[in-house]
Amino acid sequence: MFRGAASHDQRGTVFGLFIATDLRLMPTGVWCSAPLRCLPQDMDRPQHILVTGAAGYIGSALVRALLARGHRVTAVDNMSFGDQGLADLRQHNRLHIRPLDTRALHRGHLTGMQAVVDLAGLSSELAAESDPIGADAVNHRAQVRLAQLARSCGVPRYLLISSCSVYGHTADVESTETSPVRPLTHQAQHCLMAEAAVLPLAREGFAPLVLRLGLVHGSGSRMRLDLMVHAMVLSAIRLGRITLDNHGVQCRGHLHLSDAVSGILAALHAPIPAVSRQIFNISHHSVNASAVAEVVRGALGGAVLTLPEGGTPDLHHHRPSYRKAQELLGFQPEVGLQAGVRELIDALDPGVLGESAEVRTMRWIHEVLAQGREARAAIERTAGFSRPAPVWPRFGGSLTLQ
Repeated sequence: MFRGAASHDQRGTVFGLFIATDLRLMPTGVWCSAPLRCLPQDMDRPQHILVTGAAGYIGSALVRALLARGHRVTAVDNMSFGDQGLADLRQHNRLHIRPLDTRALHRGHLTGMQAVVDLAGLSSELAAESDPIGADAVNHRAQVRLAQLARSCGVPRYLLISSCSVYGHTADVESTETSPVRPLTHQAQHCLMAEAAVLPLAREGFAPLVLRLGLVHGSGSRMRLDLMVHAMVLSAIRLGRITLDNHGVQCRGHLHLSDAVSGILAALHAPIPAVSRQIFNISHHSVNASAVAEVVRGALGGAVLTLPEGGTPDLHHHRPSYRKAQELLGFQPEVGLQAGVRELIDALDPGVLGESAEVRTMRWIHEVLAQGREARAAIERTAGFSRPAPVWPRFGGSLTLQ
């Protein structure tokens, strides 16, 4: 979903830097890296929460969880991909659905909110690469505008949903929230720029925080077929094969949808002193793509071919640590990768998924992309062509959050 455009902010430049985040602003204005102590939860009472991207894959699951816990929810989404994610909730008496792009939000929409969860945006790396200027407008500047608007309206808490992809390619060590970041895509760059602009907005009465999610998978009310695990399962079911880029050696953090929602809920319910101006990794299993493919093959009885050479290398390789979220938020992921894959196999079965126009289109796109990747790989092997890695500015050093 789209977050929408917003005015430029001078604090959004982070190139050549990394963000030191395990910090707390003390009453004297001095930054301290001492461990934070978890305090009693301060959102146990029902609250009014605004969720952007609410009809999307994660947003629709979060809305359901919030309603189940007694909260009131204002769900904002421009419905670019339809409203089926919230279709069965239209008559819920604690849900107000606003079919708006976040560019249209104003003070009246945020007045009286206790929290904002900003999930809207272009979540596809391919889409961001095809239109980096437009992606910057919806994945960076719109977030900054919404955070500024929330602060001006007296909203106590603002959750910026970011991505573990900001870590890029690292050595085989865990990436913590204070590790250097090395974005390899425009989408990851925009995530970092939004983080760097939003966190300094913290002040008494306004607590912005960032959640960097791993790659999410699992069945939802608004399914996505382009996510890594989903694409593998669908390819195995529809084509009888899984194509791996870079021989499947690239490692990423993976997270079930229900655990992603649990991480967001934990951040919403944590005491403000423990989360204000903080970044948390929300992830679970850190495994390489070939291991994910083996889980899919095993769940389908092994009758699936694994093709180790794709045509579009994925240069990401990182192992995000979620220890900080465990210690400060009480976050504990529960759904294993095997269980998530079995759930997806049932959800993506042709008889269950149905044959809507959207599903047919997404399936067709998936099959064309898979065939195209294999054709490109064959051409490149025959010609002895080696695709150069994209060159992005390197990150290192430290960033002063103004």
